[in-house]
Amino acid sequence: MALPVLRSSSLEKIFRVFRSSTVSTMYSGNLEMAVRDAKWRQLELVINNILNSKSVSLPNWLQSFESIYHLSVQEDEDFLRKKVIVTLERFVKQLSKGHLSSTSLETLLSTYSTLWCQYRENCNCMRPLLLYMDNLDVNGKTALGSFQKLELKAWQTELLQPMAADIVRLLISKILTNQRDEIDNTSIQIMREVGFSFERAFQISGGNQAYRENFEMPFLEGMSECYRKESSEIKVEELGAVKYVEKALAMIQANIDLTSRILNEGLVEEVKSAFVQHYFTDKKDWVLSECDQMVAEERNNELESLYKFLKYIPNYDFEELKSNFKNLVEKNLIASITNLKGQDVHMKFINNLLECHIKYRNMIREIFDDDNSFVTVLDKVFVRAMKKNTMKEANIPLTSAEMLARYCDSILREKDMPDNIKVFQELSYSFKTVFPYIYESDVFEKFYAQLMSGRLIQNSVRSMEPEEEMVKLLQQECGSEYAKKLTTMLTDNKLSSDLTNEFTQTNVIGIKFTIKVSTNAVWPMSDKNVLKFTPPNVIENVMHQFEKFYLRKHNDHKLTWMHHFSPCMFRLLKKRFPRNNRGVIHSGELWINIYEKRYIATMNTFLLAILLLFQDRDQISFNEVNTFLNTDENTLARHVAILVDSKFLKSDTKEVSAASTFKFNAGYKNKKTIVIIPAASKRVTLKENSKIIKTVEADRKGFLQTVIVRVMKKQKEMCHNDLIAEVISKTEGRFSASASMIKKEIESLIEREYLSRKPDNKNVYLYIA
Repeated sequence: MALPVLRSSSLEKIFRVFRSSTVSTMYSGNLEMAVRDAKWRQLELVINNILNSKSVSLPNWLQSFESIYHLSVQEDEDFLRKKVIVTLERFVKQLSKGHLSSTSLETLLSTYSTLWCQYRENCNCMRPLLLYMDNLDVNGKTALGSFQKLELKAWQTELLQPMAADIVRLLISKILTNQRDEIDNTSIQIMREVGFSFERAFQISGGNQAYRENFEMPFLEGMSECYRKESSEIKVEELGAVKYVEKALAMIQANIDLTSRILNEGLVEEVKSAFVQHYFTDKKDWVLSECDQMVAEERNNELESLYKFLKYIPNYDFEELKSNFKNLVEKNLIASITNLKGQDVHMKFINNLLECHIKYRNMIREIFDDDNSFVTVLDKVFVRAMKKNTMKEANIPLTSAEMLARYCDSILREKDMPDNIKVFQELSYSFKTVFPYIYESDVFEKFYAQLMSGRLIQNSVRSMEPEEEMVKLLQQECGSEYAKKLTTMLTDNKLSSDLTNEFTQTNVIGIKFTIKVSTNAVWPMSDKNVLKFTPPNVIENVMHQFEKFYLRKHNDHKLTWMHHFSPCMFRLLKKRFPRNNRGVIHSGELWINIYEKRYIATMNTFLLAILLLFQDRDQISFNEVNTFLNTDENTLARHVAILVDSKFLKSDTKEVSAASTFKFNAGYKNKKTIVIIPAASKRVTLKENSKIIKTVEADRKGFLQTVIVRVMKKQKEMCHNDLIAEVISKTEGRFSASASMIKKEIESLIEREYLSRKPDNKNVYLYIA
């Protein structure tokens, strides 16, 4: 291929054009470099003036933004960054040589703090320029990156990094000095600025890891070593556990107060952990050597300090302290309920429980910072104290459930408290405190229902408001099903009051009459042992009238008169009527003309019937009484004996029997004007406890069977262990069901064909629809 031939005239022309182009390009490049350098010198002058705290004129300040724009757009994007970095590093290096190189260690921190504050302030003045560099957008992107980090990077590399070890060591020394001595606000400010400089310089320019490696780790290691040395120098044996604990608490509080004013929150916690390790954790075993003695002697102030001391130790479970606290509560609680005697043993029992509970609950609240783990210890001690075995060991014949029921009964019968709100508040607090510790709530419900029925029947209720509030409280604590019968009893009592009013308004009966109509399946009264006898005419006539009145309203009901539950109130008057007219009706009351002094007596209907037989005679034989009343001899003997023991009658034999003859005691005297014969006050006696417990056991069987059937109806198929566990969970809070009890009821249900065993696996039960 032939090459093109060029003439000499053409070559000369080409070179002439090239020389002209080259000269023009070189001239243009030199001009641009001169402009760039001039722009930079102007900007550099402004930056240096700001860093050296010198004034900058407004034209120069405004020109700086134009220079930044020109340098950013016309030049390479790294040019301005490199120039700014060099300028900042040169300034910081001169600052270090001029001020810190000749400074003594004693004044190094204060000098460093002053320089840092001044540098930071000057950089803040320069902030608008740096922000403009950051926000300047070239071709859709930020041209020069983040300029705001450059000042911190220069401080870190040229000044802080070379002196970091010395500054950290001096900062530790300064902190320890201020912990021992009175805190100096100037020193606090210096130390705060030193710590802040590390955080800003390393964390922002180098990230969290750089900050951690260059400051936090050396600082924590140095603080921990100092704490180790100081704690080892304390002679704890000479100081004593109590004083050491107080000293350590005071020191750690001073440590927290100081470091929280200097360091960030996370570092404060790490410094505290180092302090706790050497002053608390390492000395824990020695301090606990006096724990048992502190608790036994109830040295509350020292215990409060000990608890605060131990609470600083990470993941500490307070086992030694809780064990000693448990022993203390258990010892005093058992002592307070052991060998209680008297008719008011239930009041003493509950009041002693409450006193102990208030004392040690307040101790937990005030000394142990209301720690739930200590509350759990207290609860376990009280639960154990309420169990049958503990009650038996304490020589208490009643169960804790009956004790609480009797206590509630006594409060609700109390006549001396005029304020119903106060009565319920007292009862509510006592009940809510004690009831959770009773593991047989069904036993309590039986006893409470028995006693409540007595109060309602005898009209010994001080007010219906506390009764109603108490039933609501039981509903809240145990559920509506638990208190369903009690609610029905209150409803019956209200309906009975309405019935009495309606009956007395529509019938002329001659005496004051109150009727109580109770639902047979709800009230804890059995009609199997109804007292059968011929009542006095004055009462029998009213009974017939009421039966006609009631059956007209409820023709499908049947009435059974419970005379042994029916109290009668009458007046025993001075002799003012003829001898053969001892009993009269006056102003709706039964007046008996017997004694020289006026009395108001209350007794049941049967006892009144016996007493009225003496209206027209002074003495009567046992057989005559039995003929008039038409009852069995055992019942008659028991009731006549009550009148003899109460001094209303005299017997010619020591023991009441069929051979006895009785006379009025005309010389009866009593200091009280109002006389209540014990038989009229229907209360739960010790002999009846076994009957109630048997009723509870029967109810438990029915309850367990109901639960088993409900569970199996839902699950259809279930293995033995799963069914036992499920039934136990369903009975919690009502009573403690054992596996053997549940198994027995399962077998009963299998026999009655409610359940069956799986043919190929006898350990699995099937529900039979």
